[in-house]
Amino acid sequence: MVTEQADLRKENPAWGGGDASAGTDGGGSARDSDTTSEMVDPNLERRPEGAASSLSSSVRNVVASSARAPMTADANRPMAAMAPHSVTAEQALLGCLMVNNRLYDDLGGVLLSSHFYVPLHAAIFEALDKLINRGREANPITLREHLRGTIYDDEQALLPHLTSMFENAGLSGEVKGLAEVIHTTYLQRQLMVLADGARQQAQTAHRHDEVTQVLDALSGELFALAETGVGTSTVRGLRGPLVEVIQRAEAAKADGSGITGVTSGFADIDSLIGGWQKSDLVILAARPSMGKTALALNLAEHAARKKLEGGSNGAAVGVFSLEMGADQLAARLLSSRAGVSAHQLSNGQLSSADFTRITAAANDLAELPLYIDDTPNLSINALRSRARRMKRQYGIGFLIVDYLQLMQGTGKYGDGNRVQEVSEISMGLKQIARELQIPVIALSQLSRAVESRDNKRPQLSDLRESGSIEQDADLVVFLYREEYYLQRQLGADGGDGDEKSMKQQERLEQVRGKAEVLFGKNRKGPTGVVQLMFHGETTTFHNFAGPRADPSDYE
Repeated sequence: MVTEQADLRKENPAWGGGDASAGTDGGGSARDSDTTSEMVDPNLERRPEGAASSLSSSVRNVVASSARAPMTADANRPMAAMAPHSVTAEQALLGCLMVNNRLYDDLGGVLLSSHFYVPLHAAIFEALDKLINRGREANPITLREHLRGTIYDDEQALLPHLTSMFENAGLSGEVKGLAEVIHTTYLQRQLMVLADGARQQAQTAHRHDEVTQVLDALSGELFALAETGVGTSTVRGLRGPLVEVIQRAEAAKADGSGITGVTSGFADIDSLIGGWQKSDLVILAARPSMGKTALALNLAEHAARKKLEGGSNGAAVGVFSLEMGADQLAARLLSSRAGVSAHQLSNGQLSSADFTRITAAANDLAELPLYIDDTPNLSINALRSRARRMKRQYGIGFLIVDYLQLMQGTGKYGDGNRVQEVSEISMGLKQIARELQIPVIALSQLSRAVESRDNKRPQLSDLRESGSIEQDADLVVFLYREEYYLQRQLGADGGDGDEKSMKQQERLEQVRGKAEVLFGKNRKGPTGVVQLMFHGETTTFHNFAGPRADPSDYE
């Protein structure tokens, strides 16, 4: 039977984990050495016959009936919190896994050793995991040998404890339920730790920016905790990432697309970069009137449509529009999809055929997994929290921010230090991409230095307000339309008719409807120029169908 022995933990803290040297409470927070905690005797007596079936029928009540131990004995923390745990569930689960190693696969990675409350049980689960993944049988004998030489190596107690769990196992159908109990109590403990830490930080955070930082940190911790089966540690061996890379390559080969990330919807772009890659920060920069927002919306629609169609390289898309309202973005998407002039759509000059196309396009667009947040003046912390919420609620796999310079920092640099603030924002966007494991495209304005050059193709040095944008970005992409500048130079009347105007007019006809997407930086691959077609009336970009330009044109 289960007995509660506080003295045992003092004599052998490695078994009960009450001593600071024994590690943590299974949730990553160290327990004080003077904490008194209820614990289980490792030399467990065998349960009487029928106990297994009794526990099987009440596995959902294990948490309520399990012992609870104080979280801390710190006199400065008056909260009389108790650490939820279920020794019974931990023992029952380990026993089941020893009896039938194949049940381990049913856990599906939901349970980690850090989720166990008793350090010994965490060590047994970790040893069991290693043995099974090496193709060896995990039973009391092999586990005893695997733990030999560790702090749990006790000739008098370890093998009897393992044998007791093995012999009393009888819950093969309850493995998932037991794992859920263990994971639930782990989440409870972690929530209590986070709440206690947030309370202490809130008491010392007197300025608004300090409180905001506490909220942001707490939001991040809660998001990580909410990820089912994901541990708090970010340390990973090389095997896992290598497998992911190979799986993406295999998927790209299988569907013949050559795309390992989220599709852009443009063949030449996907051919160059293989799609937008998860955890990448992409800066899409251009001068005003080049079509940044239009291109971003095209990218969003392509990815969302591919997701709707069940394509492996599609994604649900989140759009943060700090400049335009959701209705304006919807109008642009509708104009593009229906092939109706944006001007006609805005002033209502539409024929019956136009209305028919618009209605069909609206019904089509409404089905896309595309979500818009048009809150203006968002801070990087607020955007991070909202992006996490989008990830939880809608499962977004692609994020677009329009645009970077309209965002606010945390305020810690004070007024007037915009360079530092933009640096903070770009770094924050990169952190969002890594944390959510999705590509993030942030639109950015370019400095006016572009306008003073004869060759107005953008350069990395044109990134406005901060060189850190270039440093934080995995890709820097520029959008350039020579047609715009030639039309502005010629004016409405087409120029003066002199030789210079004639050459400009000739050049205008050559580049009319063409756009260049210049990859100025690509941390993971080649740079280059991709040509697209641009339809101004519907603000839509299309794949380029004509002959490619001479590379010397870009020099």
